[in-house]
Amino acid sequence: MSYIPEKQFTITAPKRPIYITIIVAFIFTAYVGLCYYFISKNKDLNGTIKLLIILGIVVFNYMILPNISEKTMYIDFSKEYYKMQTEIGRLTIPSQWKKLKQLKYISVFKTNNGYEVNLWHSKNKILNLFVYDDFNAVIEKAFFFAERFNIPLLDARIRGYHRWIDKEIFKTTGEIEYED
Repeated sequence: MSYIPEKQFTITAPKRPIYITIIVAFIFTAYVGLCYYFISKNKDLNGTIKLLIILGIVVFNYMILPNISEKTMYIDFSKEYYKMQTEIGRLTIPSQWKKLKQLKYISVFKTNNGYEVNLWHSKNKILNLFVYDDFNAVIEKAFFFAERFNIPLLDARIRGYHRWIDKEIFKTTGEIEYED
């Protein structure tokens, strides 16, 4: 029997800009035009079709599919389960609920894309939760996760200088104070 929890929290990838859709449409159109050209000009259809199928798989898997799919993460805080789901329009690729074992802490660190929040669990496994540009928004959401899972919160923005955030002070004042 599989586990069917309540979806208590959902994290959805942000919507892509319209120019990405235009680029994907252009790539698909170019591929279809290329197929028509090769099939109409070549007499060896067997080799041409094989080449076009291989090229189509590469174009679809690495250029089109990543840009038309949407990733969603569902989290059940009460039972500590999560699942990652991929959606392509109305088509949903099913996935299984996974148990978060041995929750350790939530970390916030700086990347080229902004501030990333990770959940550390099960002997140093990492579950990337989200990335934001604004540190204040990131720390509030990271605090939310740390509180819901009842685990510590680590400020790891500066490499080699990681500090634990005092959650009680943050809860009452909204200011970041560190445990020393």
